[in-house]
Amino acid sequence: MSDEAEAPHLETLDLDPGLAGATGQTLTATGETFEPGLLNDLMARRAAPEPDRIPLVSTAPQEPGEVVSGARGDYFVPVATLPARSKRSRTPAVFLEADDQGRWSLLVWIDLVRPDTAPAEARPIPLSDLTAVLTTTDEQSTVTFTSVTDLPTPDPGVVRRLALAAEVDAAVTADTLQNDMNAAIVVNGTLSYRVWDNETLTGEILPEPSPEDEAAMEVSGSSMLLGAGGGGIAAYLPTSDKPNRPIYYHWNFKNGAGADQGLDPDNVWIDSPAGLWQPSPLPNQYFVLPSEYRLAFDMERGTPAMSVLLVRPDAVPDAAADPDQAWKVRVRFKMVPWLDPQSMERLREVIAEEEGIAYPQLVLGGYASATFDESSWLQDLGGKTLGTEAGNTAIDARGFELVQDCSMEYYTLLARLLAPASGTATGVEGRVVLMLRRSPDDTAKVQRDIPVKIRLDRPDDGFLTTEQITAPFPDAATWPAGWTPPFYAKVHSPSTVRADVAGVVAALLVNDPLTGVPVDRARVAATPAAFSLGGSDAAPVQPPAEAPPPAPAGAPAFQPPPNPPVGNGEVLLRLTQAEAEPVDPRLVSSVALDYTGVTVKIDPAVMLERVHELGMSTGLMSRVNVSSYQLKHPESLPPELADVFGIDVEIRRGSAQPVTVSLTRDAPEATSDIPFGFSDLVADLHPDQPKFEYRRRNLATKGTGAFSAWESVVGRNLLVTPVT
Repeated sequence: MSDEAEAPHLETLDLDPGLAGATGQTLTATGETFEPGLLNDLMARRAAPEPDRIPLVSTAPQEPGEVVSGARGDYFVPVATLPARSKRSRTPAVFLEADDQGRWSLLVWIDLVRPDTAPAEARPIPLSDLTAVLTTTDEQSTVTFTSVTDLPTPDPGVVRRLALAAEVDAAVTADTLQNDMNAAIVVNGTLSYRVWDNETLTGEILPEPSPEDEAAMEVSGSSMLLGAGGGGIAAYLPTSDKPNRPIYYHWNFKNGAGADQGLDPDNVWIDSPAGLWQPSPLPNQYFVLPSEYRLAFDMERGTPAMSVLLVRPDAVPDAAADPDQAWKVRVRFKMVPWLDPQSMERLREVIAEEEGIAYPQLVLGGYASATFDESSWLQDLGGKTLGTEAGNTAIDARGFELVQDCSMEYYTLLARLLAPASGTATGVEGRVVLMLRRSPDDTAKVQRDIPVKIRLDRPDDGFLTTEQITAPFPDAATWPAGWTPPFYAKVHSPSTVRADVAGVVAALLVNDPLTGVPVDRARVAATPAAFSLGGSDAAPVQPPAEAPPPAPAGAPAFQPPPNPPVGNGEVLLRLTQAEAEPVDPRLVSSVALDYTGVTVKIDPAVMLERVHELGMSTGLMSRVNVSSYQLKHPESLPPELADVFGIDVEIRRGSAQPVTVSLTRDAPEATSDIPFGFSDLVADLHPDQPKFEYRRRNLATKGTGAFSAWESVVGRNLLVTPVT
């Protein structure tokens, strides 16, 4: 951004416009403890027909949805349907997604459901050898799904949920789905059953076969198309039908189309006891509003993201007309949204219940417009926000920079609000105004105000970093009843700033390997539940060793694995499942963590001084004249200092490195230019009367002496004497 006075008032951060909003939370991959094929193997084993589950039916079924009677009750053939992404959503569970290498895949969920005509006690006929094809008018556009796997079912009415996947030419597939009215997904499977008609041609009723006789009967395996009526499932998904638009969101975005082309305009903000939320065009992702805006934390500088610059007279309009007010301070604040973890967790639980999903991802987005509304005093006390019109400017709600030109008087007031000499820093407050659609009618919008809090002692706390470090699990055969291996994560602050953490919100996630959507989750308890983070030299923090679970009488005691080691400045968290029915930890592919009650240990005055030091030079210099009467007139030196031939003088300002000036009998006078910085301006000092510290030491024939103590002085002339 230019530093000219015509620079924009607010600038957005360089964020991915493709819904890359703030999430507030950390997701870590579980690494070597995750067994990628185990979920598919487990679901496949559950779905595979077992000999003792193959039904004995009176007649062979002929079509999907058919109910047939059997020796031990009624059975039905499941019907293949294309479900919506969630309970509330009307968007089909069809995903056109690209991986990191730019390879596109078509991902589809198919539900095998209980027909409405089936009695409540009827059971499904087992299915195996499932295949799926996207059939099209043009055979060259046909897609054969190379992967057909099982996912956990969302409700009792769904017998099985299938995940279909195939690598595709995204342009061809998107065009086919949007324009081919004959496109259909054909799902084929093999039904497993035994036929036993207990009524003979003469009308004689035979007794039911014994389990031994039943096991000896031949198993029939008939192939069947599982769509309604024995056909395919319609896959004509034009964007003229609004709920279909999110299917093509990523494809539109990758091809430079506007983000709104992937949005369903009928998706509006939903009010709930836990707050507002809205479905996004991406699977399992939901828009939420930030709790407030805070100063970002600049990791490179180790300070809140504030910077200052003295604007020269030639860069300020009307400087000639008002020379006394020509010099201005340009101050920048980089603001980012902050999501309160506890509020987000309550909202996540509401969405999960409403949508029938395991673990929704929450991101900032979905607003119709966003503006920054300045507090009135920003203008009344001499501050000028660049490019402001009517005190209201459009922003990117995912992050923006507030830039102001201030008079020196105004900046002094601002600095005192940010870092008062005594008492608590109040900071500066404003608001971001978000306009939200609460109905499909674009004219019906409601306003939501999000507070903006600019405080040096309360920046965004998202700089804490988390790394999942769980070691390999013990052999599952050795796990005692009711015990599952814990997960571990280490937390540290890459900055030297200390922070106290009051709590941890965490969950273990079981994700669909194809879409990455969580299909199950488990709540966990963290030990320690609260902790402090110091600098890189702070001693590591470890939880107490895990207590052994109770052992049955006569059984050997089980010793849980020891805690993994962590280094200085790191805190180890042990994450233990808190569910009555724990998730198999080998299915867990990621861990979600967030931290509550984070208090960043910052002294506002120290931070402001650091901001001033890091700010670009004001361009102002103070020339200090240093001289020594005794060196100029050595005859005035006392006998004990007769061998002194020079004096080293060190001059410093604040925490800057000192400047050395050397005086000798031949050169008893010298000058030194010292920079005049922002702290001096705020302290109402002037370049012609600088304030600085100095110290001195003697240079003598018998050696160099020790430095004197630092002394403070105001003025441009420094007269020094030898150290006595």
